[in-house]
Amino acid sequence: MKIGFIFPSSEYLHDPFRGDPHTHFQILTVLEEHFGSEVDVSLIDLRGIKKNFALYHIPECDVYLHSVYTLDYHEQVSIVNQLKQKYPKALHIAGGPHVTTFQDESLEIFDSIILGDGEQSIIQAINDIRDLKLKQKYASKSVDVNDYPYPLRKYLPKSAIARPGLLTLKNTPGYDKIIGTTTMFSRGCPYSCSFCVLSSSKQYSPGIRFRDPALIIDEIEYLKREYGVRGISLLDEICMPLTLRKATAYLEAIGSTGVVWKGQCRVDGITPETARLSKAAGCITMCMGVESVSQKSLDIINKRIKIERARESIKLLKKAGIETRIYMIIGLPGEPPNIVEQTWSFIQETNPDAVYLSLFTVRPGTAVYNNPKKFGIKEIKTSWDNTMHMHSRYEKEIPTLTFEYDENTPWGEGEKSEIIVNNYLKLQDLVKAHGYGPVGYTDKENK
Repeated sequence: MKIGFIFPSSEYLHDPFRGDPHTHFQILTVLEEHFGSEVDVSLIDLRGIKKNFALYHIPECDVYLHSVYTLDYHEQVSIVNQLKQKYPKALHIAGGPHVTTFQDESLEIFDSIILGDGEQSIIQAINDIRDLKLKQKYASKSVDVNDYPYPLRKYLPKSAIARPGLLTLKNTPGYDKIIGTTTMFSRGCPYSCSFCVLSSSKQYSPGIRFRDPALIIDEIEYLKREYGVRGISLLDEICMPLTLRKATAYLEAIGSTGVVWKGQCRVDGITPETARLSKAAGCITMCMGVESVSQKSLDIINKRIKIERARESIKLLKKAGIETRIYMIIGLPGEPPNIVEQTWSFIQETNPDAVYLSLFTVRPGTAVYNNPKKFGIKEIKTSWDNTMHMHSRYEKEIPTLTFEYDENTPWGEGEKSEIIVNNYLKLQDLVKAHGYGPVGYTDKENK
């Protein structure tokens, strides 16, 4: 059985090759381990290929797999429709957050959908295809990530796996030349931020699950041995366990491999001990989602952090010698009229190494999308191609919002869309002019 897992163009990203298709690596590795020579699997990578010519790069398969994110939805629908005309006997199976949110709509496009963790479901689906009884839906509870092998990278050329430029530091030269790659050692998130799409999958995959330290070592050593990797960028939502005991073993495992690394963590995940341990384990950069300097906004979006804690964590990381980058969002519910002044004051006071600024967007599957009135929103626009969390940076752009606030909201008068956009552009100009811009790109960077 020929199985092709299609990775769309991701053309909205400045450089789609800075990330890696980890879901694809994982599922293809699981299929090969389970079925062996009974399947012929491939990763059909469409990055860097114009959408109009995508079909010419897709070989005939018996089964096509798709992991659907909102930004890619229209492209993936177009691909499926073309493939159905060219290879009408092929089956299409899809998973991902957009499919989880729009199940009925997705079943009009795909033959079958997978909800939640995919390892058990895809094995069952392939077995059912062989028995001519493919179901429309497969749903599984969360899996133990340690029951499965680490994802192999052999499905892409080595040049697409290991590359320089992933670990660039702002104030220390040389790190941009380190050969690095991206990894994920965990799955899920225990929090329920109202703007985050991960909330849509919590009924199928609750909580957060980390790989055992021994398996982390095995994967890093594999990457060193096969790809010459000397640095890794952790793409996990939270890059270390939430208790000091577990975080210690986890960080010591990474440190034992001798790689340098960067990751991201909640501001309340940084303590004097975790900052020190991270530095000793090779951490050179830590990113944190501060999101807003307005405590009211943080409370409304259920971020469950205090702005004072953000100040403290930035200070702890800088003291440990770890480059500190923060993510902030403009346009959140409950923002005060002087959000530009408050945000800029916070940036100057805490002096992070870089600030990644974005406009608030409303994405399918989030609590905001599911209950807009609670968040003072009267309209959500469903042009999914415009739901990029971060627009092109530092250009003379006029971005548009994906929503509109009511005149009267639960917290008071709703801010007008043009004011939110102007606030965003003002802060972008300040960030750029004062040297807080993104690291590793000339003018643009993708989160």
